[in-house]
Formats: sequence, C-alpha cells, structure tokens
Amino acid sequence: MDTALDPRLLVGRIFQDDWTIANVAKLLRFNAGQGMLRANAVSGAAAEMNQDYLRKTSARHLPTGVTVAFRRTGAMRWHADLCFAGREGYLPWNEHVAEEWLIALFGIERPFIREITSDLAFVRRFELTDAIQADKSAPGADRTPS
Repeated sequence: MDTALDPRLLVGRIFQDDWTIANVAKLLRFNAGQGMLRANAVSGAAAEMNQDYLRKTSARHLPTGVTVAFRRTGAMRWHADLCFAGREGYLPWNEHVAEEWLIALFGIERPFIREITSDLAFVRRFELTDAIQADKSAPGADRTPS
C-alpha cells in the first residue's frame, strides 16, 4: 500500500479558505506521527487501521488546488505526495505553491527532501533522504539537520 496518492481516491478532509497551508501541514504532521502505513494490510483490523490512517493523513486544500498526503511507512520513511487538481480535472504543476507545501510539511529538513518516482504521472512524491531518516521523529521538529 506504499503507492502514490491518487487524488480521485482521496478519503481525507477538504479544507477551505479558513485553513492556511501551515495549519493543514501541522495537522497532517501530527496525524502522520500518530501511526504508520502498514505494508500488506489488505484485510481485517490492519486494513481498517490503514484506511483510518490514510483518511487522517490526506487532505485537499481548495485555496491552493493541492491534494496532499503526508505519511510514515512501516519502514519509518516520511513522504509527501502532492498533486494539483481542480473540480474539472488536474491542474498544471505550480513550483512556488509546491515549495510552500514542502517547507510547511518538512520544515528545516526541506534541503534533505528528494523527489522520487511516482506511480501516477500527475502526482509527485517527496521523501526524506536516508541521511536524515535515522532520526525517527516527525519532520519539521525543532532540531538541526545532521
């Protein structure tokens, strides 16, 4: 279940103009730190826990047109999936807005983020590099990068 976010299947909250990027990112970071995405959980309680985790760590931010997921996998890897989508379909990638989201999600660790190949052409996945993964606490915490 470590596939890229598919905005068509998003089960998270939808946020309006009263939520800033920073506030949504803070909520997603908190929720992502409360659990993890379990591999091979296709049925039973583990699948239900994954579905709940996916819901809590996904959001659609209408003011920026971004669909975002911020998660921790069973391998303790932090990653974010970003996609620009409107009511009528996918929107062009906006580098400036995407950078705002990445800074809000990963904080001081933004320089250690790399883009990795996504399963879906319209979704971009970003992940902390191995150098910083050794510290398992949530990204954006008040500490200096190693």
